[in-house]
Amino acid sequence: MLTDSASAIKYWYFIRLMGKEPSHLALECALRTHPNMVIISEECAFRGETLPDIINRIADVVCKRAEMNKNYGTILIPEGLLAHISAYKHLITELNGLFLQCQSDSDKHELQEKLLKNENYVKEALSPWSFSLLSTLPDFMKSQLITEQEISGEVNLSQLETEKLISYFVAEELERRKKKGLYKGSFAPVTHFFGYQGRASHPSTFDC
Repeated sequence: MLTDSASAIKYWYFIRLMGKEPSHLALECALRTHPNMVIISEECAFRGETLPDIINRIADVVCKRAEMNKNYGTILIPEGLLAHISAYKHLITELNGLFLQCQSDSDKHELQEKLLKNENYVKEALSPWSFSLLSTLPDFMKSQLITEQEISGEVNLSQLETEKLISYFVAEELERRKKKGLYKGSFAPVTHFFGYQGRASHPSTFDC
């Protein structure tokens, strides 16, 4: 994908890799392939970063490369990133709590319908900050947070298109910068989820 990015010279690839809790697979892939940027969940949590902080860091990289007439690149993202960001962690915990109260599939479907279509119910069911966060998300992410559950009833992180969410917000940030005259490049994001492909090479010394 990095070779393709450098060949096409017009796309930014946002690639999500396996890693619900630790980010070691994303780190190993970065060490092997040398992308333009890799997000490490644990570092983000240690620094207490919000998603806008991460978005700004990515936008800074995009802008710096645009100054060199390089409107392309690759960013690696671990699939469990949102669970390491405080605000999203609270939102996911609250949603998990609601679904764990469901006694049957019909209860679960009814709850999903309320969360998707009844704003007043959502306002009462969630804390003010979680409701506010959910309201700022694009529709595809709202739907995935509410409808993608594991058998246990918890939000299925592996089904959340984190890479799509990040590229969506990066595009918005770059548009803001462009209006202020801080960015003059072009931005065409392409998103991918490489699950098992990210584990396909021979084990490294670290793996062993």
